[in-house]
Amino acid sequence: MSVKLTRAQVAQMLQITPKTLAQWEKSGRIPTAERDWRGWRLYDEAAVAKIRQVLGNTPPESAPSAEPLPEVRISARNQLHGVVTRIDGDGVLCEVTLELPGGQEIVSVITRSSVERLELRVGATAFALIKSTEVLLAR
Repeated sequence: MSVKLTRAQVAQMLQITPKTLAQWEKSGRIPTAERDWRGWRLYDEAAVAKIRQVLGNTPPESAPSAEPLPEVRISARNQLHGVVTRIDGDGVLCEVTLELPGGQEIVSVITRSSVERLELRVGATAFALIKSTEVLLAR
């Protein structure tokens, strides 16, 4: 029995919105998905492969990543650890507020797909990494 993915799961895998996937199907850019008894679109492995082929998107299986990934090290020295207190935005971009120890806040605007990929949510801990050639001080 093959695993079937929902439209949201396929959209997340391809890093697009479910609405984009539906629009591509409606315009004929990608094959029509099969539907379950509720009318929800379902995609099996072959359907996802066909979508990737149409979009020119290489599946992760063909990437040369058989070896475990090395530990990632960051050159940014300014690494601020805090707690996510707010995530605003319903489009492509989100404004994420991080509360730092001492009560100060730092805000970053990142893509919605990054929020999802990093699994950011209110209450989660995260780092703000700052790499800049100019830092101004005021008094």
